[in-house]
Amino acid sequence: MTTFPLPRTVTPAEVAARLRTERHVLVVTHESPDGDALGSLSAFTLVARGLGVEVTGYVPGGAALPEEYAFLQGLEDLRRGDPPLVDEGTTVYMLDCASLLRSHGDRFEAGAFRVNIDHHQDNPGYGELNLIVPDAASTTAILYDIFRAGGMTIDIHVATALYVGLVTDTGRFQYSNTTPAAHRMAADLLEGGLDVNQVYRRVYESTPLPKLLLLQEALCHLEMRLGGGLVLAWVDRESFVRAGAEDGHTEGIVDQLRRIQGVRVAAFLRERRTDGSPEYKVSLRSTDGRVDVAAIANLRGGGGHVRAAGFTFTGSVEDAMDWIEDQVRERL
Repeated sequence: MTTFPLPRTVTPAEVAARLRTERHVLVVTHESPDGDALGSLSAFTLVARGLGVEVTGYVPGGAALPEEYAFLQGLEDLRRGDPPLVDEGTTVYMLDCASLLRSHGDRFEAGAFRVNIDHHQDNPGYGELNLIVPDAASTTAILYDIFRAGGMTIDIHVATALYVGLVTDTGRFQYSNTTPAAHRMAADLLEGGLDVNQVYRRVYESTPLPKLLLLQEALCHLEMRLGGGLVLAWVDRESFVRAGAEDGHTEGIVDQLRRIQGVRVAAFLRERRTDGSPEYKVSLRSTDGRVDVAAIANLRGGGGHVRAAGFTFTGSVEDAMDWIEDQVRERL
């Protein structure tokens, strides 16, 4: 592989130039992937393969991926579970990974060369090369800039993957991260033949029944605190069993909670299988951005955006909710 004398912080054009020289890459996104994570993984994989690069994709964990994204191309042979070995000469491209822990990137072999591509403002720049754009609407928006800078082909399958990341991370172009650049990107993809109706139906009108039943379980465990400014809901392992659901079916539940009138912060907690103490994955949302939920998540080793973040809490669900309440109270 050709060695590029690139600085630690790189441009889209520099990443594109490096990608054209690769022979084999490992492309990674975070555990419990959302639409931006899987859209990024799909788009990057398809473009790299089109350049003749051998690609291995990896998503940590073993739970089924969200079914609404199963139509994306290039995700058929993903590695799961423990991280695969990284051979010498293989570049690891980390996509939408605010931290190494959420991607298991800390477990790769010593000397693994990482290219860190992300839009989370709390990403510490852990890669040997870093392209971090906090004001980008999604990580797929950064990939779009890379592909355009490199003159790479964006066919209908790549365009679909890029759009899935864009439309889900902007909340269908309703969140505050919806920029003029996001609309220009969508327009360009549309002009290239993107079928937005197909994406809409696949992502938003093909909800598996277990996902709705799990939402029902969460609503049965809903609490309003701080005068209605904080809503919390949770599911345990028994909830998953009753709903016939998997971890991937939790995608989007926290966004349902933040729709409640008067809510400033929404928190959704889901129990994880562990051999020791109880452990909960927590998703946080801030409705107006006045409460920085990323700052709360950082206190527990998590991260994210001002309005959307997550972390892991070891302990009982009651202790977790009380801790969240204390943190939100300090910031309201």
